Amino acid sequence: MRVMVGLVQRACLAILLSSTTVTLGVAQDEREFNLLTASVADIQDAVAAGALTYERLVQLYLNRIDTYDQQGPTLNTIIEINPRALEIARALDEERRTTGLRTPLHGIPIVVKDAVDVKDIPSAGGNVALAGTYPAHDATAIKRLRDAGAIIFLKGNLDEFNLGSQGLSSLGGQVLNPYDLSRNPGGSSSGPGVAVNVGFATLGVATETGASIRSPASNNSLVGIAPSQGLVSRTGAIAISYTQDRIGVHAKSVADAAIQLTYMRGFDAEDLFTWESLGKLDARPYTDYLDSTALRGARVGVFRDLFRQGEEFQPINALIEEEIQFIRHQGAVIIDGLTTGMDLVAFFPMARASVYEFKYVFDAYLKNRGPDTPVRSLEELIATGQYLRRLDRFFEQALAVESPDFDQEYLSRLENRLTVRQLIVDLMDRHNIDVLVHPFKSLAAPPLGTGDRGPRDNPVSAITGLPAIVMPAGVNEEGLPISIEFLGRPFSEPTLIRLAYAYEQVSHRRAAPTIAPNLEGEVFTYRSNR
Repeated sequence: MRVMVGLVQRACLAILLSSTTVTLGVAQDEREFNLLTASVADIQDAVAAGALTYERLVQLYLNRIDTYDQQGPTLNTIIEINPRALEIARALDEERRTTGLRTPLHGIPIVVKDAVDVKDIPSAGGNVALAGTYPAHDATAIKRLRDAGAIIFLKGNLDEFNLGSQGLSSLGGQVLNPYDLSRNPGGSSSGPGVAVNVGFATLGVATETGASIRSPASNNSLVGIAPSQGLVSRTGAIAISYTQDRIGVHAKSVADAAIQLTYMRGFDAEDLFTWESLGKLDARPYTDYLDSTALRGARVGVFRDLFRQGEEFQPINALIEEEIQFIRHQGAVIIDGLTTGMDLVAFFPMARASVYEFKYVFDAYLKNRGPDTPVRSLEELIATGQYLRRLDRFFEQALAVESPDFDQEYLSRLENRLTVRQLIVDLMDRHNIDVLVHPFKSLAAPPLGTGDRGPRDNPVSAITGLPAIVMPAGVNEEGLPISIEFLGRPFSEPTLIRLAYAYEQVSHRRAAPTIAPNLEGEVFTYRSNR
């Protein structure tokens, strides 16, 4: 990984430094910095100009957490704060002064879903039995971000052990939706989604088995990347399914998501699924693919299998149809009416295998977590009684699985996944498609306490291992965010990022919430040296 970081650093820094707006013919350009809209490039430009430090940046985020997460609307997104965050930021300030930027992520604060191990912050999966305990090592993805100079800042609340879709855990309580406190924030990566949305951190690390990266991204008007299976190591992450789980990105822009994903990817001998990435990546950062004109001539397929039928789904379906026409007007070639020929929505339940795998992947995680772990198996956890009681039924079903090796129902579900994956790839190949587009969900966030599944569920990317990016597509008549999904072939992240970025640059559909406005010191002007 250190080799890859070295290879991409110069190219990624060049993109970063060229991505801020400069007035031609003016040596110094006066700019406004706003913490709520600041990108990675904006932060690095303000630091370069001497108008901001990483220590000050962390303090601004801490002020917001105190005001809006622990008080005020009490959004309840954060379970733990790195107690050394300011100290780490000071050290990174000094490193930049003496030796320069390590990578574009140097000094950038990141919120990590509490299902992903961080060795210097208590990591518990949102569970009270594991509260206050530390894993022996960083998850591989976290180590790579830390090596890139990022500040591993916060642990975000979630659905306990990822088992849910409403943002509720025994340790962290209920995450709230910043657009409407009576609505579901999206799960299970609720904490990172809301935290990035309202300005508690710059970027977020999320995970999903079905839609848990993309659902909170959608409900929070964020860019969410669920990468190709095998692109990002899952070592050190609590998983539900060893054949399906992924680690991905929450960000406010495609450029920021592309930077973060660049430094998370790569082979890991401890997660052999990552062998699939070998020979399929190049050394260039994903920011090399940011092209605002990329929609011109792009072949975009409208994936009709994921437009749900029924009157209740039509308002959001209609909004996505408008976005497709908007994409057409940017010069894309729209190939409509694409279908696998099967009812994919009805097929989703027949491709889920989580209950068969959970006990085995969970026990393996606990045994490898290190000595500061009070329980070593699912059975031991159940014996403590320290977890949300609504998990009882799932736990009972998981314990009842003797061995999936010869279970025909389980093996059939794995075959079903491969079938759907091949049908989608064949569909794209047959029509020479660059990307498929469709509604991510055809209903917006449900009432709080209601799972964000059922008619909102769209696990097609997860069950196939195909990469997907959800993009803000505006709001519905209730003011709740909706998203359009870009779905691609395996390891087509460069194409997805290129087209999603082009769409973002002309659409400007992100809708920020108003419940957590700017605090003192978050907005200032400065003279840029760029």
